[in-house]
Amino acid sequence: MSSRILLVNPPFYRLLGSHYNANSLGIAYIASYLNKHGHDAWVYNADFLNTQDYSNSADLFKEFKNYKNYFQNPNDPIWVEVVNKINDFKPEWVGYTSYTANLSAIDIISKKLKSIRPKAKQVIGGVHATLDHNVLDHLPAIDYSVQREGEEAMLSLLNGNDPKSISGVASRSSIGILNNGDADAIDLIDDLPFPEREKLYGLNEQEKQMVDVSYICSIRGCPYRCNYCASPFHWKRDKTRYRSPESVIDEMRLLKNSYWDRYKEFDYSASANIGKKSGLIIEDNTIVYFVDDVFTVKKERVKRILRMMINESLGMNWKCEARTDHLDDEICNLMAEAGCVRVKLGFESGSDDILKKIQKDETKEDMRRGAIMLRDAGVPFTAYFMAGFPGETNEDLKQTIDFAKEIDADYYSLSILSPYFGTKMYYNLMEEGFELDKKPWEYFYHQTGELMVNSEISEEVLKEYLALNELNTDGKGYI
Repeated sequence: MSSRILLVNPPFYRLLGSHYNANSLGIAYIASYLNKHGHDAWVYNADFLNTQDYSNSADLFKEFKNYKNYFQNPNDPIWVEVVNKINDFKPEWVGYTSYTANLSAIDIISKKLKSIRPKAKQVIGGVHATLDHNVLDHLPAIDYSVQREGEEAMLSLLNGNDPKSISGVASRSSIGILNNGDADAIDLIDDLPFPEREKLYGLNEQEKQMVDVSYICSIRGCPYRCNYCASPFHWKRDKTRYRSPESVIDEMRLLKNSYWDRYKEFDYSASANIGKKSGLIIEDNTIVYFVDDVFTVKKERVKRILRMMINESLGMNWKCEARTDHLDDEICNLMAEAGCVRVKLGFESGSDDILKKIQKDETKEDMRRGAIMLRDAGVPFTAYFMAGFPGETNEDLKQTIDFAKEIDADYYSLSILSPYFGTKMYYNLMEEGFELDKKPWEYFYHQTGELMVNSEISEEVLKEYLALNELNTDGKGYI
C-alpha cells in the first residue's frame, strides 16, 4: 500500500537572513528510493527562497542575535509558514534531515505539526540523529529516529514492518526508547536510484529551475580519522563505499541532458568567506559539485573517472573535496583536462604538531607538494584553515599564517574551531570539563573571531590570521 511522505530540510540559512536553494542529497536519495518502491515521496526544502540575493559570511554572522530570537517564539511567522506548508501536503509521514544546528528547528516544527496533524508519523534522520542515540528524548513529537543510512529503514517503516525489528530505527515504547543500533550498510550503492530531482514540493516550474541539482555523491563515508570531524562516527571508517566510475558518469550524463539546458543562477558560497556580493552568483548551473568527504581517496578509481570524463567529451565543469596526499602529477593534469574548476583542500593548520594532534594523518610537506602540483597543472584550489585548536599556541598559528601565504591558494576559507557534537574532539573536551552541550547557534562561531576552547592564542595573532581573507583573489564565487 502506497504512503504519502514529505522529506524536509528545515530552515537554517533563512534564519540568518539568507537562504539555501540546493537539493538536499540525503533526503533526495531516500525520496527516490521510496518512489522506486511504490510510495509517493517528495522533498521540501524549507530553506528555499525565490530570490537571487544572498548574504555573504560576514552578513550571516551579523544575524546571530536575530537568529537566536527565532527560537524564543514558536509562533514566529517562519515556523507557521513551514508547518502550514507541510500540513497542506497532507502527509502520512514526515521525515526531517538533521544536523546539530537545526535540532531546535525540528523540535518547534514537529510539535506544531503534531498539534494539527496528530496521525502523521514523524521521523528524524541524518547526521545528528545518527550520532545521538538518545535524540528522541529531546524531541517529544518525533515518533522514530533513523541512524545512518535511511533508505531501507524508511522503506520498512512505510511498509508497516514492526519498528522493533528494523535495523537502524529507534522507537518509543511503554518501557522507554527502543534502539536497534545503526542501520545495516548498503553495500551495493551503485544499485541505488539517483537522488530525486523532480518531486520538489511547493515550487512552481520557474522556481524548480532555481534549485541547484548538480550535487553528486560518489562515495559514502570516509576512511580517515580527523578528530574534529564527525564523519568517522557518522559513517564508520570501515564502512566506506565507492560508486563505480560508470555509475558516476551516468549521473553526470543525466544532469547534462536533463538539467543543464535551462537558465539558472545559483549561490555556491554556503558558509565560505565570500567577499563581494557580486561574487556569490554563478550563472547557468554549469558546475557539478562532488560532495564526497574526499573525492580522491582511491587514485586509480579517480583516474578512471577523469579519463571517462575526457574520453566521452562531457564538457562539464566540476569541483570536489580532496586531500593533498592523494594527488600526483597525473591526477592533477587529468583534473585540468577533465574540467575541474576548483579543488577544496582541508589544510587546517601549518603546524605539524597541530596536524598530529588533530589526527590529520597528513603532513605539511604532503600539503605543500599537493599545492605545487595543482598550481603547476593550472587547477584552482581553495585552502581551508582553522584556528583555536586545544593547545594551539601563537607560534602554531603563525606557522599557519606563513604556510597559507606560501601555498598561494586562489581562495582562503578561514574558520575558528567549533567542536561539533559527535566528534572525538568533542568527547575529549567534555571529559576535560569543557561545557560544549550548547544551543544550536553556539556551534557556529566559525568566522566570528571568538575562541571556544583555546585561551593561548592572542587577539593580535588571531586578527593576523583572519586578515588572510585579504589574500582572496577569486571573484567568481567558486569555493
